[in-house]
Amino acid sequence: MEQYKLDFFKKDHKNQNLSFVTLSMEECDKVFASFCLSYKIAPLYRNDIFSIIQSEGRFVNSVNAKDENFDLRRLIYEQNIKEMPKHVNVCWDSFYTIDAFDFKDVADFFDYIWYPSADDIILFDESYKVCFMVRHDGAVYQFDKK
Repeated sequence: MEQYKLDFFKKDHKNQNLSFVTLSMEECDKVFASFCLSYKIAPLYRNDIFSIIQSEGRFVNSVNAKDENFDLRRLIYEQNIKEMPKHVNVCWDSFYTIDAFDFKDVADFFDYIWYPSADDIILFDESYKVCFMVRHDGAVYQFDKK
């Protein structure tokens, strides 16, 4: 997560911290390999991962992340995912940068993590039961295992 986002968060929430860890490149590579196995994607398509999710995923037309009332918990519930994840990974750039967050922080402070127009992100849990791509324009795609 970029420093300027943390600075805005700290300015608005002086007594709170976002709990996250930025994975090393080696950890990112391992997570990407595991993601590819889970979703049956050839690892050589790393730089195309956002396009793959957009073309093979399911567009969630009932929500847009730019909407003022966007709620990540409701999105997960409405997609019939039975259990909220405890942790969620935020992939920023084709799995070269991944931040591991507590799900509660991502759900509660999504507006500080994802910025419209600037960010395309992939959100996924450790078990790969939850995977959403949020595009820079707020469009949301759900990616299911094949």
